[in-house]
Amino acid sequence: MRKNSLRAVLAAQRPPEIASVGNGSDWKFETRALAAGFEKVEVTALASDRPTISIFGYIGDDGEGGGITTARIAGVLRSVAGKPITVEINSPGGNYFEGVAAYNLLRRHDAEVRVEIVGIAASAASVIAMAGDEIMIAPNAEIMIHEARGLFFGTKTEMRDACETLAHIDTAMCETYAARSGRPIAEFEVMIAGRDVFLRGQEAIDAGLADALMEREAQMPVYASADEFPSDKPTLDKFLAKHAVPRSARRDLYRAMGTHNATEPATPRAGDEPEADFSRLLAALV
Repeated sequence: MRKNSLRAVLAAQRPPEIASVGNGSDWKFETRALAAGFEKVEVTALASDRPTISIFGYIGDDGEGGGITTARIAGVLRSVAGKPITVEINSPGGNYFEGVAAYNLLRRHDAEVRVEIVGIAASAASVIAMAGDEIMIAPNAEIMIHEARGLFFGTKTEMRDACETLAHIDTAMCETYAARSGRPIAEFEVMIAGRDVFLRGQEAIDAGLADALMEREAQMPVYASADEFPSDKPTLDKFLAKHAVPRSARRDLYRAMGTHNATEPATPRAGDEPEADFSRLLAALV
């Protein structure tokens, strides 16, 4: 719950859009918060009335064929248009501008966006987290914010330009935190000056960067990846058999879906089966 009426008003509004602050795909906004072996996980959507998008990994192209890119986030958002969504985050950060783009994609989603920080939302991932209409954080999870970093070479003029760009990014980032929290921009600029700032659970709430703690006993969502979903009956049959769905139950499911075998004997009510309905299939996978 907000500590004052100003924060309550801010929470009732969609987060502001982050305007363009430059260009260049090589700009990084990284952290050393996680070990080098951090496992990257696909962005997936829950097949339900409230889809869940999991952002578990490096933000942007990690150079090894992995990472959570805005193209992937945009694709999954198109598939859940019009539905309220939950966005789970456990990310060490990555490319700053990919984070900005992901923030803006979530900000303009046409339904409620609930963010759940289940591990860490660090660096560029902390910017993405600010897109939530509601931001939940686990008691032992962290939000990490810091100044932008980059690796530069060139003339003294180019070095000055680089410093100005970093300062520009820092201001844009702090404006985002300030808009979400209701606190002055200057507070965040002072907070992150020269150091990484970790805000665990309640600390993130006190800073205005999260709204409430996640329930420890919250039910785990059930995921279904669209990339692995069966597209024809033979594949579907193998899929269900692999998930220990009995043959008799599979036959009942096909009838309910309107995909019964045309060679089966006709019945007095043949042709009256309902149109394909995947709710039985989803129930079978739970």
